[in-house]
Amino acid sequence: MATYIIEALKPDGTVVKKIIELENENEISNLLTSEGLILLNYKKTSSILNVFKSFRKKKVKPVYTIEFLENFHLVIKSGVPLSTGIRDLAEDVENKTLKQILTDIYNRINTGESLYKAFSNYKSIFSDVILTLIKIGEETGNLEKVLKDAANYLKRIEDLKAKTKQALIYPAFTFFAVFGAMTFWMVYVLPKMIEAFQNFNIELPITTKILIAMSNFTKSYILHIVFLLISAFIILKILRKTNKKVKFYTDKIILRLPILGLVITYFNYAFISEYLRLMISSGVSISRALEILGESLGNEVFKNAAIKSRENLISGEGISESFKKQGLFSSMIIRMLNIGENTGRLEEQLEYISNFYYDKVDYISQNIAKMIEPLLISILGIFMLIIILGLIGPIYDLISTVNKT
Repeated sequence: MATYIIEALKPDGTVVKKIIELENENEISNLLTSEGLILLNYKKTSSILNVFKSFRKKKVKPVYTIEFLENFHLVIKSGVPLSTGIRDLAEDVENKTLKQILTDIYNRINTGESLYKAFSNYKSIFSDVILTLIKIGEETGNLEKVLKDAANYLKRIEDLKAKTKQALIYPAFTFFAVFGAMTFWMVYVLPKMIEAFQNFNIELPITTKILIAMSNFTKSYILHIVFLLISAFIILKILRKTNKKVKFYTDKIILRLPILGLVITYFNYAFISEYLRLMISSGVSISRALEILGESLGNEVFKNAAIKSRENLISGEGISESFKKQGLFSSMIIRMLNIGENTGRLEEQLEYISNFYYDKVDYISQNIAKMIEPLLISILGIFMLIIILGLIGPIYDLISTVNKT
């Protein structure tokens, strides 16, 4: 796919400039003709411009994509031709970016491109799952059904993501609140209390001396600590995007964290089972479904498991045995997949698994406060215990000194 800068003439004599992506320059003339434009000049963009263009590329919120798929399903159901339906939807859609995309898809279809090929130019908007369903719908003549399935799938996944985020926001907020309170104690409160002890020339115990050292260090280097934490966060984020090994091992660590790891694990269980159910119900082979799944998963550990499961499947093993070998999926999932394989009702079992873990995520999101309370109390308890041990000795000595005087 190449990017071109086009200069074209409108029927009213106005010169317009466009940036378009095409397979080759032979398609430029046909595309402009379908838009009622006359080609004046064009040139292929440089790699630098392509990089800049990728940075400024706007995204379309899933809610608009879902709405479009549902409306497109209704358009096809009503018997309206594809190109006409897409043109009408492009005129009605609210999102400007999606409007431009649908207009371009309409023009491409009019030049003879298939629906799948036209949509494939926007993989960042329409995921591999949606594109695969569109391709299947075109080939089988069952586009109406697969579009409805695609819309329902996206709604289900977005709802699952929303519940997962809801479950993770509270622990994140709590952690930062506790960390902030502890820092405030170390930087402002504790030094003033320790200063009072030092003014009385009291012999301080080892625990108090440790607290003084910690407080002085925090107070002196608080800006450096904050800078290092932010820098470490940014570097880690960059490494996770550019280095698969770093992403794999950090994702592995995240999955082992209390509560957070549980939420992410359950989310991936629900996502994978819902995805496989949709693909199988649409007629996609399990091998091909796992291949696309490997490209769709965000967690590198689960992505690696999907890829290896596909390799085992190709070598002749069943889906349940392939999943079992990864050591990542629960015994309930393996058991249900095995039942589905043996009875020929794999789609039904996948739906059960998806619903089960969807409800799990929903339950955690509703009860996260109760679940995190013991951990929060333990952290605060340990912190306060250290402070008490460090202060109770000097306070006792201070009282003894006052009584003697």
